[in-house]
Amino acid sequence: MGRVTLWDGTLRRRLGVLDGQASDSEADLVGTVSALAFSRDGGTLAVGGDAGTVQLWDVASSRLLGSTLPASGDQSLALAFGQDEDTLYAAGVNVPVTRYDLSPEHLSATVCRRTGSGLSPADWRTYIPGIPYRGTC
Repeated sequence: MGRVTLWDGTLRRRLGVLDGQASDSEADLVGTVSALAFSRDGGTLAVGGDAGTVQLWDVASSRLLGSTLPASGDQSLALAFGQDEDTLYAAGVNVPVTRYDLSPEHLSATVCRRTGSGLSPADWRTYIPGIPYRGTC
């Protein structure tokens, strides 16, 4: 993915640079940026690539949230967060709107299903910094 540079509202101060190449081993699959969407609170940025991939970023820390979301491979042309902030919608050229469930309950269940054991304390510190550890499964 190309870099996304975040600026303040006056374009005078650079807030951060989101660089998928340095943050995600799957970043070479992203290609150039083709769509962007901020969550309603401005804390999360969804970035779509021309290879049909979607990444979520924490704006304050300029850190990638998890890995690249599974997508159709069709260029992401539009991204939008739902009103509940727990849903992300992505649309492309040849694929109907894709809905991603980002609710904590769904994400926790997905981690448990994939790992069989949930996040270790070390993984928790890596992926959910600043929040006290708790068992997820």
